[in-house]
Amino acid sequence: MTTGPRLHLFSARRRVTMGDVDAAGILYFPAAYRWQEELFTGWLKDTGHAISEMLEGDAACPCVASAATYPAPISVDDELWLSLHPTRIGTTSFGIAATARRIDDGTPVLHVGSWHVWSTFAGTGRSRSLTSAPLPEWLRNALESTPTIDPPGPVLPAAAISGGRP
Repeated sequence: MTTGPRLHLFSARRRVTMGDVDAAGILYFPAAYRWQEELFTGWLKDTGHAISEMLEGDAACPCVASAATYPAPISVDDELWLSLHPTRIGTTSFGIAATARRIDDGTPVLHVGSWHVWSTFAGTGRSRSLTSAPLPEWLRNALESTPTIDPPGPVLPAAAISGGRP
């Protein structure tokens, strides 16, 4: 049996809880970013590069820009299918996006994206500094294993974020 290309980097099923909504009973906007972070760090762990290990080491990939769109309301007890996708892959940076659809009817309800710069650390404590560096081979290969999707808008172009270096 032949399998096709992967459709996403990572995915998860989620039921919207009271902790995810505001007083009006609809999704509280930061919840989308938390869900994306859960997908992203879950994916990193699956690749063998847990974020905790990166932070203990000398390199990581901080977020430098983000955006989200909410094409349909999300309410308590909605069952969602979330998936993580690459959006752009540069020399020192990359974009990812989390999308969500209602499981019962397939309605797209969320698209949240972020742009990350691979960085090395120098120094300690408050004097610790970050310097952009080329994406490691493992990260580039993992990102390239899945087709890219369009990021949610508005997201700054890579050149504006990385000082002209995509």
